[in-house]
Amino acid sequence: MKANERFSSYIKGEAVDRLPVVEWAPFWTETLARWEKEGVDTTVRGLEDIRRIQRGFGLDACLQTYFTWRTDKTPVAKSFGAGIMKTEADYDELKKTLFRHPSKFYTKEFYAWLDDIANKQGDTINWFTVEGFFWMPRELFGVEDHLFSFYDCPELLHRICEDYLKWMKTVIEFIGNAFKFDFMTFAEDMSYNNGPMISKDIFDEFLAPYYNKIIPTIKKLGVPVVIDSDGDITKAVDWYASVGADGMLPLERKAGVDVSEYIKKQPQMFFIGHFDKTCMSKGEDAMRAEFERIMPSWQKGKVIPAVDHQTPPDVSVETYKKYVQLLKEYSTRI
Repeated sequence: MKANERFSSYIKGEAVDRLPVVEWAPFWTETLARWEKEGVDTTVRGLEDIRRIQRGFGLDACLQTYFTWRTDKTPVAKSFGAGIMKTEADYDELKKTLFRHPSKFYTKEFYAWLDDIANKQGDTINWFTVEGFFWMPRELFGVEDHLFSFYDCPELLHRICEDYLKWMKTVIEFIGNAFKFDFMTFAEDMSYNNGPMISKDIFDEFLAPYYNKIIPTIKKLGVPVVIDSDGDITKAVDWYASVGADGMLPLERKAGVDVSEYIKKQPQMFFIGHFDKTCMSKGEDAMRAEFERIMPSWQKGKVIPAVDHQTPPDVSVETYKKYVQLLKEYSTRI
């Protein structure tokens, strides 16, 4: 089976020859720098180089395309977590720099190249990302002011989400008519180690209405919807399932998540990640133990084991090769 065919069949619950073998997140810059010193050509000029590196390690190629609401004129926050607006007047001015026309993203030649990789060369899983309705306003307000905005300026927050929804619909329809992606993710990061940053009531009022409008548009194009949220998503799994999400990632082990619980709660969903990246530098026995921990879950539900965020720079080339070897070995135990 080709990688995209295998992925599509597996998340539908259909029979496959093995599990997908992927590193869905980009490699850390520091990790690539280490591997370069250890003899691997880690030069990244574009998606083709990412695919070359993935294939060089024996992974299924898995390429991400990111569509952003920012333009070249959008201000940049002065520090990490800071905002670029505070008031409605600020937003009125800022809006002039937001929401580029979807035709400005990529050329027809770019989509033809993607199509060539997916259909002619094969063995490539293509996916795209847009920011979710928690993430996007947070980038505007900044982390702290965004959390206060649910109470201090709810009307403005809804206005921002309405504008974003309108823009996103045009983008989704544009890219959906240009190329068939295998899945997509909403970047959210709505949870931390102790669970969601907001309550279920806040989710229902400020996020759910917009997801309920955009997710059907995406699914109409035949693209599965995945939520990307770090931290403990035990509560959030049910919330996102209620608005039609098909899956979640990366299921960070150090946040205390347990995918065996999720496949019981939401058996129709699929999950990607959950392999504790901190065990990789500890050697083969530690990595085998981690695969053994997750294996009962993928044998019962739709779980694709993968590094639960990004391979850290304490992992050598030889260790990573051993990880991929084990990943391929265990991928057949379905």
